[in-house]
Amino acid sequence: MPPAPIYENPSTTASKPYFKKATANKDKEIHITEDAIEARSIQVVASNLELRKHHADGKEKWERANNRAFLQFVSTLGPEALSMVHHITNVREVYLELKDVYWNPSHIATYRRVKKFVNLPYKRGDPYIFVMRFNKALGNYTAFVGNMTPMQEPYHFKRAVPSNPRCRVFILNLTMNEEDPDLMDQVYQDFVLAVGVHQMFSRSL
Repeated sequence: MPPAPIYENPSTTASKPYFKKATANKDKEIHITEDAIEARSIQVVASNLELRKHHADGKEKWERANNRAFLQFVSTLGPEALSMVHHITNVREVYLELKDVYWNPSHIATYRRVKKFVNLPYKRGDPYIFVMRFNKALGNYTAFVGNMTPMQEPYHFKRAVPSNPRCRVFILNLTMNEEDPDLMDQVYQDFVLAVGVHQMFSRSL
């Protein structure tokens, strides 16, 4: 929530220090000074009203944003976590409360490995090198998350290559037998061969 603004004191007593005391024509300068003090007091009142309005607008926007984020965040919580923060409506305070209980540095490391693994598209270059990169990312992933089921690894590999035109023949001819213990070795070989043939024909055109 935006912090409350600091309002100035609009009283004439608070405004007097901003003006020097009259020294020459005493009666006239005192009159001018009093008018100036009164004008400044009016100016301070107007400024305070503007600050109050600006703060109210900011508070309203913050509350709308907080409510949206809060509802989205708590919708992802399980019963145990939700029971811990049922009395809190500030999404940041909810996060901090749960962070103290559940945060673990290994979660961040796992997230980074998962993100790198699922965002590893083949764009160009030596297909064999891409297979090595994929296997390295896969090893980092499974070291933290655990082994995949037999079909998950080929699914992720297939997901990494379909947008590349060099891989079109490979995708069209890809067959996967879940019970084949050498499935991924065959997938990698077919990929390297298909992309290599495509590159060879492209150079000959």
